[in-house]
Amino acid sequence: MKRNRIEYIIIFVLSFIYIYFDGGFLPYTLFYIVLLLPVVSFIYLLVIYNTFRYGENMNKREYQKGEVLDYTMSIHNPTPLYIPYFTIFMHMEGRMLIKGMKNEHLALKPFSRQDFNFNVPILYRGKYKIGISHIEVRDFLNLFCFKYLPGETKLIRVFPRILPMDEMDIPYMRISENDYLSQNKNSGHTEIRDIREYMYGDSLKKIHWKLSSKYNKWLTKETNASSEKEFWLLVNLEQIEGESEEVLNIEDRTIEVLVSMARVFLSANIVLKLCFFRKEQVTLEYADMNGFDQLYELLAFMPFDQKVSFGEVMNYFIDSMPERQSVMVFSPVIDENHLDSLHKMNVNGHDVSLFYCAVSEGDMKKEVEKALQEEMPEMGIRVVNLIKNMKIFDEDKTAAG
Repeated sequence: MKRNRIEYIIIFVLSFIYIYFDGGFLPYTLFYIVLLLPVVSFIYLLVIYNTFRYGENMNKREYQKGEVLDYTMSIHNPTPLYIPYFTIFMHMEGRMLIKGMKNEHLALKPFSRQDFNFNVPILYRGKYKIGISHIEVRDFLNLFCFKYLPGETKLIRVFPRILPMDEMDIPYMRISENDYLSQNKNSGHTEIRDIREYMYGDSLKKIHWKLSSKYNKWLTKETNASSEKEFWLLVNLEQIEGESEEVLNIEDRTIEVLVSMARVFLSANIVLKLCFFRKEQVTLEYADMNGFDQLYELLAFMPFDQKVSFGEVMNYFIDSMPERQSVMVFSPVIDENHLDSLHKMNVNGHDVSLFYCAVSEGDMKKEVEKALQEEMPEMGIRVVNLIKNMKIFDEDKTAAG
């Protein structure tokens, strides 16, 4: 467009010089034609801008990862006028999600219509803007441009899959409920083990009302029965470096396994304490299946964008945990600092399980891999690689291809 404007100015100056040195009929005719052409072109642009039509259609706005998105877009020129410069700009998020979706540069003939259809599986969880971001229409001289903004931004939400247990190659996910419980199960079933101050996320059922009234502060009772059926889930939301598709795959894998296991535990009335860091330390408690939908929606769109080291986050929760808890750590990527925190957690008497996808690149990568394969299991820490230990990964690679 800039080039067209420069060319027009040059032609206008030349036509003016022409009449300045030769004021005959032909020079003036050419001068007025050059002078009026932008006006005519602008009026032409106004007409086509107010008469073109477009449409977008999607089958629904909420999906589960792997479902097929059916998106249709149509552009219609109902006038007898030719539209030489018509550009459709698509939302960048949608272009990333849907392979083949791109900005379209069109020339619309009179009374013509163009349709675009995308029918593809959705490969990643999250929230995405889909479809037209804006439309640019330019006049036939390519001097002016009008931008059209759609009245509605189409947003879709993609939830993670809930994986069936028979597709999860994790041996102790299929054993009896009692084997999930911490080593405290050997003690009595109603004996009060400890009295401590109330922490955010604790169930109100555990508050010791008499002592709380006596000491004028909230106190919580720890019983063997309450710790038997309670899991602490620590989630690493630290930002991951690497290729975007690889990063999205391991983030999604972590969340999918977490929500799938959470459904199993909540259906067995095992209390879950979900722990993560987002600007501050957060602990949320879910006691039964009534809380699963809330947990599922929370994790479905949780971004992995934190700058705080997950090692520091784990150390904070280690200090705030009651003794001898069942702890499951979900981390897309593991490094040597994380191993130190896991070892500390194990020494403190907690029953620890680690779920990870990859080892962080660096000088210590081989040592970390060896520790995960040999040293951690020897210490009693269960280690599950969510890529290698899950058969469904092969299905993912086939779909992505």
